[in-house]
Amino acid sequence: MSEKNYAKTKKISVIVPVYNVAAYLKKCVDSLLSQTMNKNDFEIILVDDGSTDGSGNLCDEYQAILEQVRTLHKQNGGLSDARNYALQYATGNYLLFIDSDDFVEPEMLERMYAQSNQGTKKIVECNFFWDFESKTRLDVRQSYESVEDYLVNGRVVAWNKLYLRKWIEKTKIRFPVGKLYEDQNFFFKIVAWLDDISEVAIDTECEVHYVQRSNSISYSETERISEIIWIYDDILNYYKEKQLLGKYYDELEYRFYRNLFGNVLLRKVIRLRDKKIRIELLDLIWQKTEEWFPKRKDNKYLKKQSIKNLYLKIMNRVFYRVFYRLFYLS
Repeated sequence: MSEKNYAKTKKISVIVPVYNVAAYLKKCVDSLLSQTMNKNDFEIILVDDGSTDGSGNLCDEYQAILEQVRTLHKQNGGLSDARNYALQYATGNYLLFIDSDDFVEPEMLERMYAQSNQGTKKIVECNFFWDFESKTRLDVRQSYESVEDYLVNGRVVAWNKLYLRKWIEKTKIRFPVGKLYEDQNFFFKIVAWLDDISEVAIDTECEVHYVQRSNSISYSETERISEIIWIYDDILNYYKEKQLLGKYYDELEYRFYRNLFGNVLLRKVIRLRDKKIRIELLDLIWQKTEEWFPKRKDNKYLKKQSIKNLYLKIMNRVFYRVFYRLFYLS
């Protein structure tokens, strides 16, 4: 890292973990350099996480010619470790985490910061695009009614939010190193520190292009699906330690139950080719659900009318065994 003067506090520190993304990095960084926000008001921190494909050299090239770009080199430790590592160098009033294979709209930083109420909101969230090879889908929210609503319906990804840096430092919350689903862990823990939903602002424009690649982490994570169990255990224990589990139990119960039997089971587990692993994960999901949420059928959110809730309501031991253990594994 060169000896530049970074004493001046910026409005935003953009943290970009970089690992073997030479083919995508330029589009990501150039979209940040093209921001309409004054270049003196934000910094870009590129964290080379032990890349072996020349990505680190590209980071150095950006730093050599641009004052607002900083490059950090470290041994490979994964996405969470790279994000955590950069925090000690960030000077911005806000933190923004952007993945190195995604890119952003040119007015993103300016529009999001404008929603921060002069830098007082704890979180500023934006909408985003799902960019598939043949189509683009918008992910849009206009507002959240309460912290409870945020826990149930909030988007857990870290890369569509500005986080007030001093607040993050106060909470001491970091991304779990060496784990998948790190954004879920960070999201649910940080929401526990909100006093009121008025501390969260929404930029209703779609600002981030979430690029879907067949060889990205999103598609290779199935071998470690069981890590969601560790993540949920860790979150629930955190709420117990903060004496908040009773306050937000219904929200966490419903959100985790819905995710386990929806996204994790339907989109991941039953698509695994290895039958032995599928059976083990099916058993683990049922075992932990029974352990964590034995009275889940009484959840107030589950009583609302919807197709998803109907599916969750009929889920019992017999249905689960017949439909998944026998039908899908036959």
